[in-house]
Amino acid sequence: MTDQRGGNPEAHGGPGDAPRPAAGGPAGLLVGRLRGVPIFVSPLALIFALLVAYLLSGSIRDRLPAASDGQVLAIAAVISVGFLLSLLAHEIGHCLTALHFGHTVHSVTLHGFAGFTSFEPEPRTSGRMFLIAFLGPAANGLLAGACQLGLLAVADDSHLGIVLRDLGMINLALFLFNLAPGLPLDGGQVVAAAGWVLTGDRLRGLRAGAYGGFVVAAGMLVWGSVYAGDGLGLLYAYALAGFLAFAALQALRSAQLRGRLPGLSVRRLTRHTLPVEGGVPLAEALRRAEAIGATAVAVVERDGTPLKIMNGSAVDALPEHRRPWMTVDEVSRTILPGMVLNADLEGEDLLAAVQRVTASEYLVVDHDTPVGVLAMVDLVARLNPAAAARMVAHR
Repeated sequence: MTDQRGGNPEAHGGPGDAPRPAAGGPAGLLVGRLRGVPIFVSPLALIFALLVAYLLSGSIRDRLPAASDGQVLAIAAVISVGFLLSLLAHEIGHCLTALHFGHTVHSVTLHGFAGFTSFEPEPRTSGRMFLIAFLGPAANGLLAGACQLGLLAVADDSHLGIVLRDLGMINLALFLFNLAPGLPLDGGQVVAAAGWVLTGDRLRGLRAGAYGGFVVAAGMLVWGSVYAGDGLGLLYAYALAGFLAFAALQALRSAQLRGRLPGLSVRRLTRHTLPVEGGVPLAEALRRAEAIGATAVAVVERDGTPLKIMNGSAVDALPEHRRPWMTVDEVSRTILPGMVLNADLEGEDLLAAVQRVTASEYLVVDHDTPVGVLAMVDLVARLNPAAAARMVAHR
């Protein structure tokens, strides 16, 4: 699965593929690097590998009745490790394709039965979107074919034959499932790319992929009810269907959000800001701001260099009778590099900038000259008024 950053994060994939993109670093053990990209394996992936080995041991015993317990366990262990390597091959397919097109790939992570490749920015063309999505499952398709070719040279009931057959089936399943036509699976990105080509509208393509995700989730429910039995298989099918439906809903909301991005700009959202020195009493700073119609306050040095931005939520939480005894500096947040936004930022570039460093307020500059403050609540209000109302209610 891939986690695309920039504009709006998305994920596509499923078992054997799919992101996040997560604002924080990937959880797991660093096991290596590929062209400078760190590869992580989470503890959950190792637990899932043990589960695969346990589930396969009974089937291996049935097919190799003369094998010792040690041999059965060894074969199961090899197949479970092969499963993890198959997931890794899938993600490497995404990773190398993204790198080829000049994207910045932040990490590859194996997490349980899924993998995540985090990169930015988003593909700028439908062709790139298709290739980055498709070449992950394609790696599994190639591995399935290689296992099938290997079976031509060994006996099906040999130890190596069992390993090749099971790994071939695992990779075939990963290939077919991940190409199911719905987000967050890679097939959903393929549908989105096709919709983009047919309609000339990226958002329509993403909506088509999201609706396809609901169809795939419903199909998983039907499959689980008919074929998965009554035990762990049924539970897994239902859980996977729930995950797919939730992820499809998130993809649909993401597409709706992106539809509101045109016309969104830092310059239009910038608040008129009062510059004051940090030692000014908070009550006095608020009085001055009200007098000039300013709705934000910045702490500056004597030469006017901005140092901090007053935190609106901290001020709201402070009882009014304490404000004359507090300085502006005490309720302000230091301006970090990621908290400075160019006034010309618009649309997806603006959304990408605030996703890199989360803050309640940002300093806005025009040609390196401070011109005001952007409050996150104002940005959220343009994208999701209900979410903005909740932010205000919790301040």
